[in-house]
Amino acid sequence: MRLFALIVAGAVLGAVPAWAQSAPPAGRYQIAPDEDGFVRLDTETGAMSHCVKRDGSWQCDVLADDRSAADARIESLAREVDALTRKVDSLAEQLEKSVSKESGTTAGVPPQDPEFDQALSFAERLMQRFFDMVRQLKTEESAERI
Repeated sequence: MRLFALIVAGAVLGAVPAWAQSAPPAGRYQIAPDEDGFVRLDTETGAMSHCVKRDGSWQCDVLADDRSAADARIESLAREVDALTRKVDSLAEQLEKSVSKESGTTAGVPPQDPEFDQALSFAERLMQRFFDMVRQLKTEESAERI
């Protein structure tokens, strides 16, 4: 039993140095090596900098943040969506007013218009003539077969 306790204690103590090495550093900045220097991440603000050694001293340049551009685009699109929503609501309101003003009409049914009636009558006569011609051709064809 005592041997087992010693083995477990040795395993636990042997794992502590490996665990301590893998733990992330506790601090405001995290650093990752780069080809010509390192990249520094500010864990509080999220800002990133690329640091290189120039003329014997380290200089860090802030990396461009695409997040601000994305946020600006999202805000622009949100304003556009709001404007379009207001326009749709306005048009729907106008449609309701025009339908309610016209007596005897319901949504989806066009109001009585003399030009519309005339065009519909013309289309009906055109279709009737077409069908008459088809019937005539069929009767002539069947007469020729006999």
